[in-house]
Amino acid sequence: MKIAICDDDIAVVNQLHEFIGQYAANHMLDYTILDFAQSSQLLEAARQDFEIQILFLDIYMEPLSGMDLAELLRAEGSKCAIIFVTVSTDHYARSYEVNAEHYLVKPVTYERVEKALERCEDLLRSAARYITVSTSGKEIKVPLQQIRFAEVFRNQTVIHAASDITLRCTLENICQELSDTRFLRTHRSFLLNMDYIDTRQGNDIFLRTGERVPLSRAYEKKFEREYGRFLTVSMTDN
Repeated sequence: MKIAICDDDIAVVNQLHEFIGQYAANHMLDYTILDFAQSSQLLEAARQDFEIQILFLDIYMEPLSGMDLAELLRAEGSKCAIIFVTVSTDHYARSYEVNAEHYLVKPVTYERVEKALERCEDLLRSAARYITVSTSGKEIKVPLQQIRFAEVFRNQTVIHAASDITLRCTLENICQELSDTRFLRTHRSFLLNMDYIDTRQGNDIFLRTGERVPLSRAYEKKFEREYGRFLTVSMTDN
């Protein structure tokens, strides 16, 4: 997950970094913070990077205010969580119109940031989940949201995440570890994270990364049923 901060006051940005980091450490979150001094820069980033899920927005920015930015994103269909950070309560009522998660009045405190992030519970829950695997004598925590797919390769299992992780275990073992509804077997040698699916062409599933995962006939009916259910739940949650 990526959290964006858009504020032209560096002191506020640094303070938010500290408080978000404290919250993330307490809840074992996997996250990245992106800083923006201009709302127009954040707008372009949010349009291209769908991993940006939480926005801390200063309202009083020029030429595009934080509120105007929020309205543009909502008009374009963005479902990201918006937390306004401002010196005034003047726009409190308007924040409801863009379905903001929270409204923080400066000066910001940890308790207020904590409350704001707790309102993003569903998004943060997905960022917090991970599996622990052992490779080359080391234990590695792999966030579930980073795992695109796993495959059997030369009698080993390879997890394709931020980097490729080769394990001396069966795919069945990984299936048991990844007990999450977003993961689905598509082939006796492949396990797929449905969050990454772009299109299906026959017995090939193409991911948003451009990678291809095979869909065997033995798993085709289950895939159609479970992926349809997954899409329905995703649209309902949004």
